[in-house]
Amino acid sequence: MKKRTTVRVITFLAAGLVCAGAFAIMTARRAGSMELYARAGTQRAFDELVTSVSELSNALEKSLYVTDPALESALCTQIFGRAVTAQMAMGELPYSSQELERMSGFLSRAGDYACTLARTVGGAGGYTGEELQNLTELADTASILSMNLRDMQARIMAGSLTMEEVYAAADAAGDSGGVQYAGTDGGEYSGDGDGDGAGGGGEAPLAGTALRGMEQEFPELPTLIYDGPFSEAARSRSALALDGLPEAGEAASASAAAEFLGVDEAKLIPQGDCGGDIPCRRYEYDADSGTYTVSVTRQGGVVMSALCSCLPGRQRLSVEEGVTAAARFLAELGYQDMAESYHMAQDGVVTVNFAYETDGALCYPDLIKVGVALDSGDVVSFDAKGYLTAHHARVLPETAVSEDDAMAAVSPLLTVEGHRMAVIPSDGGEERYCHEFSCRADEDRRFLLYVNAVTGAQERILILLEDETGTLTV
Repeated sequence: MKKRTTVRVITFLAAGLVCAGAFAIMTARRAGSMELYARAGTQRAFDELVTSVSELSNALEKSLYVTDPALESALCTQIFGRAVTAQMAMGELPYSSQELERMSGFLSRAGDYACTLARTVGGAGGYTGEELQNLTELADTASILSMNLRDMQARIMAGSLTMEEVYAAADAAGDSGGVQYAGTDGGEYSGDGDGDGAGGGGEAPLAGTALRGMEQEFPELPTLIYDGPFSEAARSRSALALDGLPEAGEAASASAAAEFLGVDEAKLIPQGDCGGDIPCRRYEYDADSGTYTVSVTRQGGVVMSALCSCLPGRQRLSVEEGVTAAARFLAELGYQDMAESYHMAQDGVVTVNFAYETDGALCYPDLIKVGVALDSGDVVSFDAKGYLTAHHARVLPETAVSEDDAMAAVSPLLTVEGHRMAVIPSDGGEERYCHEFSCRADEDRRFLLYVNAVTGAQERILILLEDETGTLTV
């Protein structure tokens, strides 16, 4: 009996070991397969990046020598497409965004600039001298980038450079200060200066360290003056409503926050400075309903934003009453000539968007958002950043295109239901004086169409999404 028991135990143990061994082998094989798949995906993404940047460089170079506006527009569209493809390929690489920050910035700016030119170059009759200079600088940068990437690709194929994950590259680089990449002079990548690659001992350097070195040697990005989100004007935009106002001290900032909340200054808890496009001082106030956080601009001492952490209870006010309360609060703060544009009610709070109105035109860049809790009528959110950024004394241009003439730009598939004048922001932060047509396509789809009041060109079309909670534009 004891022998049988012993034999059975041994048999069970042996079977268990065999199963465990088989499972370990299967797991190892599966891990190996996944690793091979990941490496193959990384290599494919890198090859796609090299190809896209090369084609981007070629398209930019071609654009310098064409004189037909139609072909110029076509090439700009091609440049935009290649830049987008390169960005998508770069997003699939297992490298952090910090590793490729300058490369990504160049691709974004080149693509956006080309997209802007594609829309304007045909009607303008060709490139201006400034646009041609910008394209020349972009082409030079793309050429350097393409040459460096193709050199990396050749080294990977030759086995003198390996495609590895960037964290491994960082570990291999150690404390030696990283690598250098000579860029355009034909030099080579190096590890710690002794020519033996990333880890010494004759091992091939890693692609991650090579890319980091390429970033360090990346050419200075050209300054682009155009109407787009990556233009120099958009990147260096100041808060127009605060221009000329003095720097507010700590006492003045605290006083502004307390007055906004309607509480004693002593109850405020300073939270220090916060950066961003508009530097601010931040304060907190613990109310019965929740904690308020208020940001006051350092320049001028104006409340830019406020938010309460409260969770609204059962709704007692209608949405219309909440909208009225928001308008009253804005007027009490001293904001005049503000008109409601649309609102949205969600989770017991109605958020109302107000825009500045002047000479019969609604100025959408000058936007203030006010949130009112529908259980108490208290203001629980406030955001005046748009207003502080864009508001200034405007002189609207002469309306060269009448309402009737602008109506000709409306599609016959749309039925116009309303009209007013408006100022809308462009992608680059410039402003367009427009006819705003409220239109309907069918019973369920409404649109806002903007026609330039100076040129007669269609500037923008938005879809209005309306339901019982309010209105959104997309």
